[in-house]
Amino acid sequence: MKKILFLVALTVMPMLLFGQEKIGYINSSEVMMLMPEIDQVEKDMVKYNKEKEEYLKTMYDEMQAKYDKYEKERETMSESMRKVTEQDLQSMGERFQTAQSTFQQEAQAEQQKLLKPIQEKLQNAINAVGKKQGFLYIIDTTSGALVYKSDKLVDVTSAVKKELGII
Repeated sequence: MKKILFLVALTVMPMLLFGQEKIGYINSSEVMMLMPEIDQVEKDMVKYNKEKEEYLKTMYDEMQAKYDKYEKERETMSESMRKVTEQDLQSMGERFQTAQSTFQQEAQAEQQKLLKPIQEKLQNAINAVGKKQGFLYIIDTTSGALVYKSDKLVDVTSAVKKELGII
């Protein structure tokens, strides 16, 4: 009888304990968009993109002017001059496309750099709420990622590996 009570206690206790643990969720995108620092990031990115767009526009205008000149003078050009000009125009087009691609990548990197401190601030707030309110987990509904894990949890990976005989 004592064995049965002990077994019942072993199976019921974890259920009771787990039932007291809380699992929360957050929409981090919604919260981040409400943070006052986001306005400055948006302003900085508009300025950053405007500078890059002006450079690309200058490049494009130069390429377009050269193309227009080529179109007007093509009939009077020698064959070799026409080929050189066409190669130059093609090269300018490739440089323009490379610049566009590079600027897009740089803009993404700049945005990530500007957002990093805001994301860290948000993560610190999530951690504080998780600890203060006793959450076991907090999951971000935006990404489905686990954004908070209680320090009460124990990683049993190595124990399972040992049980399976793979370590």
